[in-house]
Amino acid sequence: MDFSQAGQRRYNIVTSSDNTLIPQMAVSLTAMAKNLKQDLIDFYFLHSQVSPENIKLLASLCNGYGNLSFHEVRVPDPTAYDPLVQAGRWYRETYYPLCAHQLLPDTVDRVLYLDAGDTLVVGDIAPYYTCDFEGNFLIVTGQKYKLENGLPELFSREDFISREDYLDGILEGLFNSGSYMINVKKMREENIDISYYHTLTDQLCRRKGAAGAEGAAYFGDQGLLSAAFIGKLKYFAYPQIYDVFYNPYNFCIGCYDFINQKPGYQPAILHFAGVPFKPWKASYPVFPERFQRGGGTLRELTELKPLQVEYYFLWLEYLFLTDKVLNLIGY
Repeated sequence: MDFSQAGQRRYNIVTSSDNTLIPQMAVSLTAMAKNLKQDLIDFYFLHSQVSPENIKLLASLCNGYGNLSFHEVRVPDPTAYDPLVQAGRWYRETYYPLCAHQLLPDTVDRVLYLDAGDTLVVGDIAPYYTCDFEGNFLIVTGQKYKLENGLPELFSREDFISREDYLDGILEGLFNSGSYMINVKKMREENIDISYYHTLTDQLCRRKGAAGAEGAAYFGDQGLLSAAFIGKLKYFAYPQIYDVFYNPYNFCIGCYDFINQKPGYQPAILHFAGVPFKPWKASYPVFPERFQRGGGTLRELTELKPLQVEYYFLWLEYLFLTDKVLNLIGY
């Protein structure tokens, strides 16, 4: 079938993980397949230590849905990311997407990054995916602005270089990294590689005095990416909209700590961030046996804000659907 003639869009989506989040990734793939069922998705999985059994499971699940093509991408030198881990904490897998442009096929010129496990695609991503980069490296969900003459404006490269009072905020992250678009073409044109991040990390450690200290030089990938590309980050929908709670393509469920009503738009990508616990840690009335994890205490849904609970049950619906599909394909 010629999908281009049928009018389907084609999306490149990338994530990275170790074995720990494979069950949750399966749930995310189910949501992706069902809510983008008219489209084709090339799903690129960056990893360095995932077992062959788990790779086979993900590939079989994608094949079972038909509109997902699974691409395993093994990171060739995972130890190269260790300086970033030391400076920014989190795991190696957090930083693999920073060099996705060197790992993906030459035919890929843009890609949507999604956090492994705690994101769900629940609507149309076309406006986000097809947005013009306008020469920027990333399209992001902005979460920090500076005030100039009473109006919110984006931070500049000069702010990063010369304004020490801005530095901590920038290194916490100008955006939330649960979902962002990568301008793969520009990354290649500008010869961005791991050494670029190494150099920047060294500079930040010296500037922050964080080398060898307990405190991190920056907050994971979003802090490092904010420093790396400040002034070349496109905030989605800005300047038409500069509301920090306008996050249709990275809707953090934790926002209900600050607002008490649903947003005036339909989120297309959910991100279970800023919440007391992830949805797979909740105590539900029923939970498929294959996804039950021992050794941890389950949390009560009553710990959540009322408007957060329905998203957890939505995640549970996709969990049951994933379980059903895995049974059908022999897992």
